[in-house]
Amino acid sequence: MIKIGCNYLLDDNGTNKYDNVYKYLIKNNFLQVLKYPGKVCNVQTLNYCINLAKERNIKIDLHGLPLMQPRTHGYNITKNIKWYELPDDLKSYIYKNRISTHIAADNGKDIFSKECHDNYIENIKSLKQKFKEKYKIDLKVGGENQSGGYKLPLREISPDTISKMWCEMDFGVFDISHAKLDSIDLNMSYNEYLDKLQYINKVKILHISGENDLTGKFINNPDKHVLIHESEIEDIQKTINIFNNIDLIDTEIAYNTVYSLEKELVIEVLTLNLLINKLDKNEIIENMKYLKNNLNEDLSNIDEALINIKLK
Repeated sequence: MIKIGCNYLLDDNGTNKYDNVYKYLIKNNFLQVLKYPGKVCNVQTLNYCINLAKERNIKIDLHGLPLMQPRTHGYNITKNIKWYELPDDLKSYIYKNRISTHIAADNGKDIFSKECHDNYIENIKSLKQKFKEKYKIDLKVGGENQSGGYKLPLREISPDTISKMWCEMDFGVFDISHAKLDSIDLNMSYNEYLDKLQYINKVKILHISGENDLTGKFINNPDKHVLIHESEIEDIQKTINIFNNIDLIDTEIAYNTVYSLEKELVIEVLTLNLLINKLDKNEIIENMKYLKNNLNEDLSNIDEALINIKLK
């Protein structure tokens, strides 16, 4: 059974303003996993995330740690982590004893060089050893295709490289928005990019967020992390069907556009539920439009609004 995860977010003042939204979604079984980090990767946010996971008895999908460099092939990516600051009870809430990060080298480095390969081997070894020492768990480490649109070396974002690393690592993570931007940089269609991927059975997690910014606020951000748009549903459906060994779909929404972030979090998580319930594209779009038109910005009518959502 595929579970739904969501970026764990604090407001701009660093407070857990959105916890009541998460609690509602968890209580009603629309949300089963919290993803850390959501936007800010620090100990304060991690502690808030653990507290909510503890209160609601759910798990946390780790996509990094405070001060960890998000690059599999970077130099000593764990060197800045203050292990003594990490909460002892984190071990009880790590989803399937997994952590993931981007398949990437340091800027200006060739991911296929001996130096980067040695970095990768040492990074994986270090992460696993530290978790074994501190938490007494056998950690699994996975890699995610990083985003195009940032003038990265084409070999680093190619399907061949991603496939090779999925084969070597404990599991894979596939980010749809990243892949679409990768395909533009590589001068191919998204479908062609998908066709070139191998070892898709190793992929356990999909990352999903919208790239259609209706406001222009994020025009300079290639990877926008906004609400899914109706025009993106078909590609998401196709991707979910291709990666048939996944156990988790995370929404990586981090910024609101047209509506309040509370409202957009609800729409995003409900849309993922509609997707895994195999509704057809038109039914999903109909439900999305209904929520946009009828759900109040402050969620004061959420019970009434959700009564009309057509979950099979």
